[in-house]
Amino acid sequence: MGEHDQYQDDVTEPARAPLSAARARVMTAGLREAMDDVQRSAAVLAVRIRDAYAAGVWLTLGHASWE
Repeated sequence: MGEHDQYQDDVTEPARAPLSAARARVMTAGLREAMDDVQRSAAVLAVRIRDAYAAGVWLTLGHASWE
């Protein structure tokens, strides 16, 4: 992300229909829900990484280090 596509300026987006307040609320609620899902997933991942590290899984799998 953040990179500029050299062809980006050549593309014309179609005109967008006006957005109603109700539709905007639905869209932002969807964004909030997705962000909550990401936060929950990150929390689960952090716990699993912590547990795997504490258990020394790399040694069980025959690796010399966590790397």
